[in-house]
Amino acid sequence: MERNRLKNMDVALRLFLDAVAPTDRTERIPLEDADNRVLCKDITAPLDYPHYDQCILDGYAVRAEDTVGCSARNAKAMLPVKKGRVREGLCVSVHTGSAMPPGADALVPLEDVTEKDGRVLVLKEVKKREWVWSRGEGIAAGGVVLREGMQLKPTDIAMLAKVGMTHVDVYDKPRVLIIPTGDECVRRDASLGPGFVYEVNGLMCCLLVKRYGGNPTLHDIVPDDRGRLADALTGCREHDLVVTIGGSSAGKRDLMGRVVSSIGQVMYHGVAFHPGNHMGAGLIGVAEEVRPVAFLPGYTESCAVSAFMFVDPAIRKIGHYPPSQYGREPVQLTGDMSTPVGIRAVRKVNVRDGRARQVKLIAESADPGRYAYIVVPEETSLIESGQTAEAVYLE
Repeated sequence: MERNRLKNMDVALRLFLDAVAPTDRTERIPLEDADNRVLCKDITAPLDYPHYDQCILDGYAVRAEDTVGCSARNAKAMLPVKKGRVREGLCVSVHTGSAMPPGADALVPLEDVTEKDGRVLVLKEVKKREWVWSRGEGIAAGGVVLREGMQLKPTDIAMLAKVGMTHVDVYDKPRVLIIPTGDECVRRDASLGPGFVYEVNGLMCCLLVKRYGGNPTLHDIVPDDRGRLADALTGCREHDLVVTIGGSSAGKRDLMGRVVSSIGQVMYHGVAFHPGNHMGAGLIGVAEEVRPVAFLPGYTESCAVSAFMFVDPAIRKIGHYPPSQYGREPVQLTGDMSTPVGIRAVRKVNVRDGRARQVKLIAESADPGRYAYIVVPEETSLIESGQTAEAVYLE
C-alpha cells in the first residue's frame, strides 16, 4: 500500500468516530452487576441519607447546654442512663452510627470524658449538633445522588445501596459483531495442517471488546468469498459496530474493501500507523440500518494495534463511556527504536525498574516485568538507546 495514500491517523480516527453513534438503548440491572456501567438518567434518593440523626463517633449523647464551660479543670459530672429521654444532667453511651437518643442534641467523644464513681466527667464543651450527622444532611429525599452519564465505581454503587436501591438504569453495552475471515483460518479445536493457522484474532478482539465495555458476538470463520463475506456483513442489524478481521491487504484474496464498497461505503482503506496500516473503515446498510465497520488486518500484531487505536474509542463513544485513561510513565530505552518516518508507530516494550526493552508484540512476553507500548509520532524515525520515552499501558 503506497505510503502517500495512507490516511493520517488522527484524521482517520475522527472520521471513524463521526460515523459512530452513542446507543439510546437502556436496561435496568442489579447493583451487583453495575460496576463500570454508565447511568442513563439522574438518580434521586428515595429516602433521606442518613435517614435518622446519626452519631459520628463513639462517646456520650448529651444536651449541649449541659456542657457549657466544661474543661479539664472544670469537669462536669453526668449520670449515664441506658435508654429513655436525655434530660438535664443525663447522658447515654453511643457508638459510631447509633441513632441520637431523644432529648440529646450533641455528642461528647470518648476521649473528652473520664468515668468516676459511676458518673461521666465531661472535660470539654460541645456545641449543638456537634459530632452529629443530621437526618438528610448527606442527601435529602428527592435530591440527586448521581447524575446521568456517570460511570459507576464500587463506592458509587455503595452510595446507591445506602439509600435503599437494589437496581439501577444504565445504558446498554455496545454490541459488537466480530467477523474473522480467511481460507487459511481454522477453529482452535480443529486439526492443524500445513498452510493453515488457528483463528486467534477473533478471541483476542472479543477479550478486548469486553475490556472496553462492549458485548461481543463472535461470528463463525468466513472464507475468502465475496458472497459469503457480504452475507456475514449484512447480518449486523442487532449490532452497533462491526469488526472484521483479515482480507484488508492488497492480495487477490484480500476482498474486504471491495465487499464493503459493494454493500455500503468505504471511508478509507489504509492508515498511516504501524503495525496495522492496511486497516480500513466504512459504512454498511441503508437509512436507519447503517452500521460502521472497521476492517482490521489478519496479522495478529496489526489486528491488536488497530483494535487499541480504533475499536477502543468507538466502543467508548457508543456506550457513553469516558475516554480511556491508561497508565503512563517515562522509561529509558535499553536499545535503539527505529520506525518509518511519516507513520505513527506502536512498539511493545518490557519495563523493569524504569528501563524499557523493545520486544515483539506477540511472541516475546514471557519475561518478568510489565509490558507497555511506546507510541512514536510521525515526525520521529529514531529514539536512541538511553533516551526517555513515554510508556503507555494499553493492555
